[in-house]
Amino acid sequence: MIDPSWEVDVPSVMEMKSVRMIDIRTADEVAFAPLAGEHEHIPMDRLLNEPEAIHPDEVTILVCAAGIRSGMATEWFRKQGVDSVYSLIGGQPVWNQIYTMN
Repeated sequence: MIDPSWEVDVPSVMEMKSVRMIDIRTADEVAFAPLAGEHEHIPMDRLLNEPEAIHPDEVTILVCAAGIRSGMATEWFRKQGVDSVYSLIGGQPVWNQIYTMN
């Protein structure tokens, strides 16, 4: 189970001044249900094979479909010493619901 301090909710992300969001879902998932707002798409398998894609001096929020895969990826990066990575609670559906209301 992921450390709760490594997770962040949508309202907290929206209050952040500078944040990098990475959608780690597959291309098929992204095509079926796009993530609203500014973000990058780097599938989880590629991201874990290219850890240099995460900049340790930049707050990075990982987003998946429900928060499970982003939690696993966040835990992996945290164990590598990258403390600026967080998992979005609830994933893409929760993000899109709140994002489109604001």
